[in-house]
Amino acid sequence: MSRRHAQRGLSLLEVLVAATVLVMVATMIWAAFNQTHRTRERLSLRQENDHLARVAMARMCRDLRAAFLSLHVNQDQRLAATITHFVGRSGTNSSLDLTTFTHRRLRRNTHEGDASEVSYRLEDRRSGTPDDAARRGDGNRGRFDLIRREAPRIDADPRRGGTLDVLIPGIEAFEMRFYDEATEQWVDTWDTTQSTGQPGRLPKRVRLTLSLREGRETLRYSTTTPVFLQRAMTFGLPIY
Repeated sequence: MSRRHAQRGLSLLEVLVAATVLVMVATMIWAAFNQTHRTRERLSLRQENDHLARVAMARMCRDLRAAFLSLHVNQDQRLAATITHFVGRSGTNSSLDLTTFTHRRLRRNTHEGDASEVSYRLEDRRSGTPDDAARRGDGNRGRFDLIRREAPRIDADPRRGGTLDVLIPGIEAFEMRFYDEATEQWVDTWDTTQSTGQPGRLPKRVRLTLSLREGRETLRYSTTTPVFLQRAMTFGLPIY
């Protein structure tokens, strides 16, 4: 009797219990690996967003620190006047156009100097600007790219020409504030080309804020940079 009992196999109930335990262990292992994978992807995305935001902030701060205005223009009427400018507005369609001394000449014997036109703005890949996307009804959050434009020669049109680079894809918002030393207040717009704006002078400081979408969370990056040349340059001009 004991010999037969020793040779008996597993019962159906024992097999079901063992299979259930095996499935539970496999599910727990899969859940642990899946959670680890999701955490790794989230951390990788966070590191990528941090890197893009730091690079973009450093690029904008460098351009803003070297921004300048000049009263010099071409005296030859046959040539287009060289106009320096600083035009910035913050909101749903934020943009910044300025002249700065941060251009790098990458090719030999090119007729380029340190001065250049630089622009920053949000653009939708399918619809153009955020205002265009809103009119079409497809301006969803996180679908805009932060674009940097640089033209190595300053001309009368501060918004055209040059090359375009995408600094950050899929950005949610780009905001700016300008500190007006005359009124000791932060303002949302700055325009040196209009008599009702701030002709002939630059803001003392500029505050930049970038908002990036990461899943259901919004990452905000902010910094403040000074502008060193706040008054228009007048050296070499005739004295009356």
